[in-house]
Amino acid sequence: MLLKLFVLGVFALLSLSVKSAQIERLSLYTYHNKPPYIESLADKKGLYFDIVNLLNEFQPNLQYKLVFMSKEQIRQRLERDTLAGVVLGVNPQWFGDIEQQRFIWSDPLFYDTDEFVSSIKKPFEYLSQASLHGKKYGGVEGYFYPKLAEAERREKLTRVDAGSEKELLELILQQQLDFAVVSRPTFFYFAKKNGWWTSLSLSHQAHQKYYRAILIPKSNKAQFTPLLNTTNSLGFKKYMKELVSSYHISE
Repeated sequence: MLLKLFVLGVFALLSLSVKSAQIERLSLYTYHNKPPYIESLADKKGLYFDIVNLLNEFQPNLQYKLVFMSKEQIRQRLERDTLAGVVLGVNPQWFGDIEQQRFIWSDPLFYDTDEFVSSIKKPFEYLSQASLHGKKYGGVEGYFYPKLAEAERREKLTRVDAGSEKELLELILQQQLDFAVVSRPTFFYFAKKNGWWTSLSLSHQAHQKYYRAILIPKSNKAQFTPLLNTTNSLGFKKYMKELVSSYHISE
C-alpha cells in the first residue's frame, strides 16, 4: 500500500513538472512605479498587477509577469532590439511612433489624463500658451510634456525635475512650483490617502488626454501574438472596463 502511494505521488509530481514546463513565462515591463498603477512592488499590488493577473486568466498556457525597469533602460533595450518582453501602459506618442510603424501596438487598454495641479492658495489655470509665461513647473525626470515643450524651448517656462509625481505634489504643497503635471488617477490616490483635497487645485483644461496600450517590439511579434489576440478581444475589453472602473478611472 505504501509503495502504491509512493508511485502515485511520483506520477503526480512528474505530471506537475511537465505541466509547469509547458507554461511559457513572459515579461511585461513598466516604468510607472506610482499608484494606483503600482501601489507596492513588493506586495505585487496595483492596477498593472491586476491587468497581468487578468491576462493570465485568459491564457492558461502562458504566464505573464510584471517587471519594473527604468524608462531609460527600456528605451535603450528597444533601440538595441534586446528587450525580452513588451511594455505595458504606454502610448505611441511617447516613443516617437505616432504612425505605429516602429512597433506593434495593442488596442487601447484604458484612457487617462495628465492634469495641471497647483496650490489652492495660488491656483493655476491653463488658458493658452501665454498662461505658461514666467511660470515654474514640475515634471518627472525623463518625462516629455508636449503642451509645455515650445514654451520651454523659448525660455518662457522654467522646469524643475522630481523623481516621482508624489514628490511633485509635495513641492506644490510647499508652494515651490506654480504647477506640476500629474496623472489624474495618481492625483486622486494621494489626495484621498493624505487628505490633500482642500490644498490642491486642478486646471479646468487638462495637459493631455491619451490612452495606455501595450508596445510590442516587432522581433517579439510571434511570441506575443496570443497577447494581442487577448487584449483586442471583446471579452477581455469587457473585464478591463470593469477592472479600470474599480480604480475610479473612467473614459
